[in-house]
Amino acid sequence: MNIIKTSIEDIFILELFSFKDDRGEFVKTIHKETFEKYNLEYIFTESFYSVSKKNVIRGMHFQTPPMDHAKLVYVVSGKILDVVVDLRKGSTFGKHYSVELSDENRKGVYIGKGFAHGFLALEDNTVVEYHTTSSQSKQHEAGILWDSFGFDWGVSNPVLSLRDQNFNSFDLETKYFL
Repeated sequence: MNIIKTSIEDIFILELFSFKDDRGEFVKTIHKETFEKYNLEYIFTESFYSVSKKNVIRGMHFQTPPMDHAKLVYVVSGKILDVVVDLRKGSTFGKHYSVELSDENRKGVYIGKGFAHGFLALEDNTVVEYHTTSSQSKQHEAGILWDSFGFDWGVSNPVLSLRDQNFNSFDLETKYFL
């Protein structure tokens, strides 16, 4: 597994170890020693996966302190455009980062605390798995509106949940994370 720093501190691209043979494929998604080398949390308390149709956007979600968390995201099957927005007050506040994750490129993204996260499914039946370092807390769940932070998703009529449609717009004056 290779870990690559990105242009935003605390966001890393993971090139997952993948071994293919006549039986199929074996993929390693978490490796304690590699995570420790980059000072990344590797103990995850919850794991989720979603199955999405093409043009579904899920996001932009985060949890507020003290239940904020780091997150590891990768695609089991299909393809997504993964998007992260920095909500921490500082040099990259409001900046976004995107990367394509798929079952072909076997990349993942590690997202530190203080970011909103979402993705666009680029294929039907896309399965995305994510691990979080804190458990889901309804009272700490939050989000920003998917189209309010200057990112071009490349889709004109995305499929969104009612919850995701009703998030407030991103605001440069809001103190999401200090």
